[in-house]
Amino acid sequence: MIRTTRSSSNPPSPSLVPLMTTSIQDEEQDLSSLLPSQPSVTWDSLRKQARQLENEVETKLASLTKAGSNLRRKGAPESSGSSVAEVTDLEFETEELLKRLQNVITSMSEFLERPSATPNNPSMLHMLQRHKDIAFDYSKELRKVKASIRTAKDKADLLTQVRDEIRTFHNGGSTSDYMLTERNKIESSHRMTDMVLDQAYATRDDLGRQRNMLRGVNSRMGGVLGRLPGINTLISRINTRRKRDTVIMALVISMCTILIMLYWLRT
Repeated sequence: MIRTTRSSSNPPSPSLVPLMTTSIQDEEQDLSSLLPSQPSVTWDSLRKQARQLENEVETKLASLTKAGSNLRRKGAPESSGSSVAEVTDLEFETEELLKRLQNVITSMSEFLERPSATPNNPSMLHMLQRHKDIAFDYSKELRKVKASIRTAKDKADLLTQVRDEIRTFHNGGSTSDYMLTERNKIESSHRMTDMVLDQAYATRDDLGRQRNMLRGVNSRMGGVLGRLPGINTLISRINTRRKRDTVIMALVISMCTILIMLYWLRT
């Protein structure tokens, strides 16, 4: 019985130790995978992304301007379907790049507004404002290029419709052709209305971004004042001390003047 008890109290065999260690490590890895990973976003990485996106947007804008010029020179869109598709693709790609740039700029603003971030300096704020100005200029330039391309398309459509009407008139077209032409005119008017609405929506979005930027600046100024609440008290004390010194100097000068006048009158 004694031998049996001693054998039961012995530690597990060495062959089982690696298996137990492996299972413990697997459980630790599973637990670590369930924990949320902290983002490793830095100011330098955000600035690098912003510069890269700015370069890509500038390249796309140049290509879009060139494609729009080629489209205006070719005339009617029916004769240059590939050019119209190229312009549409460039517009979509440029808009997507601008959205990504706006997201990066928003991340930069949030990075500077973090209370646990590294101490900010005026160069960071100046750089952030510069990126915002560049993004705003790119958005404005994109709207301008898109408006010019739409004008060229509308002009080409109008010329095509006029030519079709003249051709129909000379050929003695039927009433159905005339009704078809009128329907095309109505569809063109609807298309122009949609373009105007898109421009209005884009302007509204830009105004909303500017409003959010101003709100961020106001909140940042409020945070700075909240971190340094003693500045106003110190400034008021300095002003009070200056006023007191001014009053004391005025009283001393007045007393000296009175004494000099009394001495002069007695003599």
